[in-house]
Amino acid sequence: MKPIGACLCFKDSAAYLEEWLLFHYVQGIRRFYLYDNESSDDWGSIVAPWIKDGIVTATRYPGKGVQAEIYDHCLQRARGEVEWLAFIDDDEFLFPCGGESLPDLLADYDAYAGLAVSWVLLGSAGVERASREWVIRRFTGSAGGADAHVKCVVRPERVVRSRVIGHSFEPVPGFQIVDENRRPLTEPQNPVPSTARVRINHYLIKSWEEWRFRRSRPQANTGAPTPLPESSWREWDRQWSGVRDESALRFLGPMEELKKQRARC
Repeated sequence: MKPIGACLCFKDSAAYLEEWLLFHYVQGIRRFYLYDNESSDDWGSIVAPWIKDGIVTATRYPGKGVQAEIYDHCLQRARGEVEWLAFIDDDEFLFPCGGESLPDLLADYDAYAGLAVSWVLLGSAGVERASREWVIRRFTGSAGGADAHVKCVVRPERVVRSRVIGHSFEPVPGFQIVDENRRPLTEPQNPVPSTARVRINHYLIKSWEEWRFRRSRPQANTGAPTPLPESSWREWDRQWSGVRDESALRFLGPMEELKKQRARC
C-alpha cells in the first residue's frame, strides 16, 4: 500500500510548519510535498530534518497567484507515489472525529476519486498578540459546527486537475468526489455539510497580530491582497469563537512524544 500524502503551498510560515507536520504525521500522513512561494523567513531549517528522513519534499515555486499551478504540479508528481493526497493549508488540520485512524477512514472511500472534508472554523477568542505556543493549544473556540466549505483528499490517479484551489477537483470520467456521507460533490461547498467522521479545523484568524501579517500579503490563489477590512473579519470572528472546541487537543500528547523522538535521532 502506498502512503498517504499532503500538499502544502506556503509563504513565510516557518512558525507553523513543525506543528503542522507533527500533527499530520500523527494522523498517518507519511509523505509531504511542500511548495515555498517566495518566503523570506527561515523555513528551510525547520523542514531540513524531515527532508533528510525522506518524509518531506520541498520545492521553491515563485510567482503571484500560482497556487492552482502548484496543486496541478503536485498532482502530477504524486501520481504513483501516494495512495491519497490531501490539499490543505498551514492553518488547516485534518483529522478523523472518532477513534479510527486516517488511513482506516480513507480506506472506506477507496472506490471514489476523493473525499471532500468540511471545515470547522476556529476564531481568535479575542487574542490580540502572537505567541510561539502551538496553534491547536492556543485556540479552542469554534463556530460549533461544520462550515459549507470543503477541502479535498484525492486519489491522484483519479483526478485530472484542480478546479478551485484545494476545494474542488475535476475527477477522471467514471469517478466521483464525495463527502463523508458519500454524497457526490462537484462544487467547492457542501450544501449539507457534516463532520461526523472527519473534519478540518481551520484556524483562519489565530491572533489579530498574526491575521494582520497574513492578510497584508498577496493571496496565493489570486496574487491580490485581501479585499475586506479588519472590521468585517472581527464581526465574523465573534461567530467563530463562541463554542468551546477541544477536538484537536487529544493529539498534543502524541505530537509531543513524536517531537522528542525526532530530537533524539
